[in-house]
Amino acid sequence: MNIVLSDINWLAVAVGTIAYCAFCGIWHRQFAFGKKWEQAMGFDRPANWKETNIYYVVPLISCFVTTVVISILLKLTNTNSFADALTLGLLTGLGFATAIVFTTATIPTMKKPLVFGAITGTAQALGIIIVTLIIYSIST
Repeated sequence: MNIVLSDINWLAVAVGTIAYCAFCGIWHRQFAFGKKWEQAMGFDRPANWKETNIYYVVPLISCFVTTVVISILLKLTNTNSFADALTLGLLTGLGFATAIVFTTATIPTMKKPLVFGAITGTAQALGIIIVTLIIYSIST
């Protein structure tokens, strides 16, 4: 089956991208898991530290790319039920995103790689599950 860009529901991609990026952004804020996440990396936030645009632009682009790929996978797998969409979200979220995050968390400078992997891996898995269900729901 060939998928072309016109086969993608771009409204679903836009909504999914915003939801995915917002969810993961909130997950990593100080009031949620941000403090533990920073400790896991060994980052000591200076009192006057400000996030620059790269902290927002790169995740947004990454969430967009992931959302487009999920949209394509939903088409390629002929997903036709909420349960199938949930299964695809679980498989890609846990099987790819969480696994990749845990692998990259083992860099030598990471202070607590398992904590980092658990926080960020869970955020990515849940974000992908959410985006998969959003795309499926809007596209059907």
